[in-house]
Amino acid sequence: MRTAARITVDYYLESARLVSDLVPGDALTTLVFLTIVSRMFKMRAIKHNGGRERRGSVTVYAVAKDLGLSYETVRRHVKRLVEAGLCQRDVRGLTIPATVFARSDFQRAMHKNHDNLQGMLRRLR
Repeated sequence: MRTAARITVDYYLESARLVSDLVPGDALTTLVFLTIVSRMFKMRAIKHNGGRERRGSVTVYAVAKDLGLSYETVRRHVKRLVEAGLCQRDVRGLTIPATVFARSDFQRAMHKNHDNLQGMLRRLR
């Protein structure tokens, strides 16, 4: 059990490092970015299963609630993401533009993370 926990934690830490290399600011900004991405994908999955979606937008309040942070703290980190072009904010909320995921540095990070995931699965067998 300890070995599985260590392998899993190693995977998550490496994944976070890969993303943090692409996101300006600190680890909390990276966590805010990943939370927005996660919520966007969850909303798309709900839509595909017949549910309703708010056009993929995520609110600052929802991110703050997910992370157990204050609205103001999340807003400051979102501001960094917007200034870096990694996030867009409009009246509906926050989105990560598809162009961000199409960037070559993000593509490389996603391929490295895929390899990281495969390595974790091999070690867990």
